Amino acid sequence: MLPTRVPPGPSGAGRYGNRRAFERDHLGFLLDQQRYGDLVRFDDDLYLVNSPVLAEQVLKHTNTTYSIARDLLGEDIDGGRASEDLARWMRARALAGRGLNRTATRAAGDRLAQTVARHADGWRTRGSIEAIPALEDLTAHLIAEFCLGPETGAVPGLLARLQDALLPPALPLPARWHALRRRRLHRASDELAQEVAALMRRRRGTRREDSAPAVADLLDTACQEGALTREGATDVIVANLFAAHETTAAALAWLLLLLDRRPDLRERVRDEAVRELAGRPPTAADLPRLTVAGAVVKETLRLYPPLWLIQRTVEEPTELGGFPLRPGQRVGVSPFVLHRDPRHYDRPAAFDPDRWIEGPAAPLPKYAFMPFGGGPRTCLGTHFATTAMTIAAATLTRDYRIAQSPGTGTTFDTRTILQPGGLTLEVTGPRGIDQDVLDRSFLAT
Repeated sequence: MLPTRVPPGPSGAGRYGNRRAFERDHLGFLLDQQRYGDLVRFDDDLYLVNSPVLAEQVLKHTNTTYSIARDLLGEDIDGGRASEDLARWMRARALAGRGLNRTATRAAGDRLAQTVARHADGWRTRGSIEAIPALEDLTAHLIAEFCLGPETGAVPGLLARLQDALLPPALPLPARWHALRRRRLHRASDELAQEVAALMRRRRGTRREDSAPAVADLLDTACQEGALTREGATDVIVANLFAAHETTAAALAWLLLLLDRRPDLRERVRDEAVRELAGRPPTAADLPRLTVAGAVVKETLRLYPPLWLIQRTVEEPTELGGFPLRPGQRVGVSPFVLHRDPRHYDRPAAFDPDRWIEGPAAPLPKYAFMPFGGGPRTCLGTHFATTAMTIAAATLTRDYRIAQSPGTGTTFDTRTILQPGGLTLEVTGPRGIDQDVLDRSFLAT
């Protein structure tokens, strides 16, 4: 039974209502819903939010008024506020968050840049790469080394296997195949968890006092103090590995594509890296000086946020935007839509990193920019991801030439997160600092 008052929205038609139009063009459909106002009725069970203020109300009250109803594998969970599992999970998240903070990324020194350069050298040898698989391999190594230390075992490969198993089929499958897919998914998840647990045990037995810190160390201390179980520590590491590597890889793919389409900005990022780094690898401590690279990262995340749609389930009767909600209904928040709202951004569809350097004319509402979500369940790897992306942008633009392969195109892939589907890149270089100076001398004469 519908609430007595419902927000406006598209009428839909036929048995499937608005779902057929949504499936044809996820992003276009969501953008079109802005014309109905700040809260839109998609159907009886799903409302869409088009306002930073309403988005904040939903996301800040996740775990209380609203919940997350599915886990990493897409299965139903008890995300309600009374759940003991939820309380344990939030404790583990908080501990992991301390390990992914600014202090920890600064302590990583130039390890992130070295990993980026190592992978880019391999891409250069190959000549061209499929962007998403190659960048997912890079970011899997980045986050695995950060969480587990230099010994990452089979984790990057197992992450790729889990990622492949989680992808929804491009075409509908017969019912019998769904059970097989589910078994494959659980097997990939179990193998990754077992490998992470083994690496954490090995690190406990071999870590020296002068070893660089890792997220696993904080969680291990919590386990020793009885604040967390070993299984809980493994689970939160797995979740962070999976979420951080996939979202960071997608955002980096968009960044490289955008810089290829804007050579002027690519040269500004490269000139800044040459000037500020003096030939050495960038570190997190360099971020305040890499203002152009940082702005390019932020603008990429504004235009193409990996989490293009976030959903929450209503736990208790409430109101949103003056309309009643009942338990079991869902609310969708689209960062893709919020980031392109002309009420908050001048020329919202334009790729303009200078908007972040110059600053907006008026302060942005808090949830007008939320590429990694918000509230108590915001992505823990937000700072790590932006740091890794800025370091990668400076390293790759300074030392390599990366361009979209001629004759190829891309599509908006929204099956999981927002990715440039079909993107292939040509990688040449490295382009040394001396060569850069010679080029400048030649151009000046």
